[in-house]
Amino acid sequence: MSLAQPRGGPRRGPSEVPVSQTSPLHIVFGAGQVGSSLAIALKARGLRVRVVRRSGRPVAPGVEVLAADATDPAQAVAAARGAAVVYHCMNPSAYTEQAWQAEFPAQGEALIAAAQATGARLVCLDNLYACGPCGGPRSEQTPLAAEGPKGWVRVAWDARLRQAGEQGLRWTAGRAGDDFGPGAGGQSLLSMQAVAALGRGWPAVLVGDADAVHAFSWVPDVVEALVALGSAADDVEGRAWHLPVHPVAPRELVQRLARAQGRRGWTVVLAPWFIRLLGRFSALAHALEETLYQWDRPFLVDDSAFRARFPALGLSLDQAVTKTVAAALPAGSPPFARPSAA
Repeated sequence: MSLAQPRGGPRRGPSEVPVSQTSPLHIVFGAGQVGSSLAIALKARGLRVRVVRRSGRPVAPGVEVLAADATDPAQAVAAARGAAVVYHCMNPSAYTEQAWQAEFPAQGEALIAAAQATGARLVCLDNLYACGPCGGPRSEQTPLAAEGPKGWVRVAWDARLRQAGEQGLRWTAGRAGDDFGPGAGGQSLLSMQAVAALGRGWPAVLVGDADAVHAFSWVPDVVEALVALGSAADDVEGRAWHLPVHPVAPRELVQRLARAQGRRGWTVVLAPWFIRLLGRFSALAHALEETLYQWDRPFLVDDSAFRARFPALGLSLDQAVTKTVAAALPAGSPPFARPSAA
């Protein structure tokens, strides 16, 4: 059964499909770096879209916004009334162990209740923390062996989804790698601010082994992948999928992004021991310690199952770099000289 668009992957392009009041209602919980873009992408396909967020701030023309506390099951159920698909794109309020352990399970329980109450498919944006350290590429069959609190939260979430699935929940999850590209926020090593800074001659700050291959996800591909999981036939349900990744060393990716702006691509690499030292004084650095294994050695991800299911989805690395640079600075912005050491 197709919930929205014909099979064959989501469409790309500037034109929009007119929204009909009989179109399926897709509800996005969370209006962060992925949620807002997802809502816009869904609307462009002629779907009715509602975004649920704490504030009533608008997202885009034609996208309904509803203010609600999505950790409250009753409010989540009310907000999801009439949904064909519910998307979980929420994050805890802070990148700390305490926030993740307190908020993430509450968000998940509320959205399970919302999806069960409406009979909607629950599409969850996830990451790869649950996999933990392992040798070789991580596939969807790799045992979940997280070794830290934020990873344990994700392991528990995977188990909870599977338990709810046995009780009738229609669910699927997309696990993304570390993000870059349009929509990558300030906590990303290669945020859009960092990409723009490369064009002005500033260095990128990296962690661990900058020459070890790493699985990066391009944010627009993550958005398109969630659209695909929301609109596909029922065979996508009851499992997690590894979303498209680009296996490339962080230093090489920096150099590609810099060269596309006519720059060399400088890097400053923070050693793991320095992150641990900094963690004594910085909450963000302390939280990063848990996932240092992703950066001090190759971090490989097998995305072949998703690419086989949705062969038309995903840009090449060259295309992603070109589009990222085009979006990093306003059109016509002049180049800036690299600041002098003086």
